[in-house]
Amino acid sequence: MRPACCCPALAGDYAWPVTRILDGDTIEVDASADMPAELAKLKVRFLGVDTPEKGHRADCQREREAGQRATEFTTDRLAQAETIAFRDPRWGKWGGRVVAEVIADGQSLSQLLIQHGHGKPYDGKGKRPDWCAD
Repeated sequence: MRPACCCPALAGDYAWPVTRILDGDTIEVDASADMPAELAKLKVRFLGVDTPEKGHRADCQREREAGQRATEFTTDRLAQAETIAFRDPRWGKWGGRVVAEVIADGQSLSQLLIQHGHGKPYDGKGKRPDWCAD
């Protein structure tokens, strides 16, 4: 018999309220409807995309500025969305963070970031894209 799991199910959509935008591809949600209280404050990394870092985490001014634009894009899209779903969340490689497809009004936020030039495809393995290269 397997022990009860205190993590999101392996498949399905969740409608967690967004509590904070951390950067273009990472947000924080309140998953208290589906998780124990001590795990309910979840960071969600968007599946399949990498956006530039902002602030002190950026490697250059160009990345810092692009990171700010990506964060603003994500903030605007989520603020305007009537529905936000988190599809098939899975625990990420970093503790306390899940990776999920984020769907805003039926559209993949990862794909929107890429289409609008704010993100690049990334599978979470290997080296991240270089945002400082010309």
